[in-house]
Amino acid sequence: MPATMEMFKRFKGKGLAALRREEYDQARLYLLEAARCMTDLADQSTGDLRAGQEEIARELLELARSIKGKKPARKGGGRPAASAATGSGDEETPSKDWRVQEKPSVTFDDIAGLDDAKAAIELRMIYPFTHPDLAKRYGVRTGGGVLLYGPPGTGKTLLAKAVAGEIDASFFNVKPSEIMSKWVGEAEQNIAKLFTDAKAEPRSVIFIDEVEALVPKRRGGGSTVMQRVVPQILAELEGFDKTADRSLLFIGATNEPWSLDPAVMRPGRFDEKIYVGLPSPEARRQILALNLDGLPLAPDVDVDRLAEALEGYSGADIANICHKTAELVFLSILPTKEERDIAMADFVAVIQDTHPSVIAKDLAKFEKFAKEGQ
Repeated sequence: MPATMEMFKRFKGKGLAALRREEYDQARLYLLEAARCMTDLADQSTGDLRAGQEEIARELLELARSIKGKKPARKGGGRPAASAATGSGDEETPSKDWRVQEKPSVTFDDIAGLDDAKAAIELRMIYPFTHPDLAKRYGVRTGGGVLLYGPPGTGKTLLAKAVAGEIDASFFNVKPSEIMSKWVGEAEQNIAKLFTDAKAEPRSVIFIDEVEALVPKRRGGGSTVMQRVVPQILAELEGFDKTADRSLLFIGATNEPWSLDPAVMRPGRFDEKIYVGLPSPEARRQILALNLDGLPLAPDVDVDRLAEALEGYSGADIANICHKTAELVFLSILPTKEERDIAMADFVAVIQDTHPSVIAKDLAKFEKFAKEGQ
């Protein structure tokens, strides 16, 4: 394991260095290798350590996919910002550009299930933008704050991107660690700059995952930084009500809604709180169909049976099982090069060896919060 960790650090460092130089093809190869190393480490770990390592691997893969086929903006141009979760691996000042390079193309049609969450978001955040005259007539306000909460891997980030895609908005995807970074400046100034930049766009969506890290419950004797940051966030959210034409949506996502400062849950801040739970049977079928599309499947593969067997698994769990099954079949045919279709038994074997990432005790806690708000 130590050797694998060293390889991971080396590949990640080289990948991020190439990314800063806008050598995208080289960066992508290094990042993919780093993700592979981290996946190997996760396979040898358990519990929270494994979950954290799997998350790092997923973010590296997402970063690698995002730069596939990308060309430098200009010769000798500025470097793009790396994901805060993967770390910069150097001592340079990170980019101050909060917005992703391109507006998200994903829409609600690309998301399996989550119909209740979609309906709530459409009513609160999308229809007022797509039907502004009707919204104005009936006093339905645009913009504001929405909290997405639920177990990890249920699609909260994808939902936020889809909102931006539905209304053609600029998407500001920000991590708390970027706001709190000592390299960029004072945290309060970073928050103010973030909202100022977002308000300058015709339409914009600010998305902050793990928002509880920015607005945690305040306690006496706590961090003096957080004692300043929480009021700054609250002040910016309260500013929504003072704007006649609100074209800014603020979406926070959390796996720990009970850890948020109660002040942020009041009306005028997070006006809407949407529970994003585990996928329904129909959603599980859709997720399977999306992830198995184009793969060589044997006639005995029964998607309905698989969907039933995957009750209690998150969307991310299901996607991972599909990919892992395909990878194992791929590895099995390498010695002989004799191709075969992926059989039902292959999926069953992987499912039996893969536990749901959300345990029943945690799920009950989320459902209690959804009913009681605490």
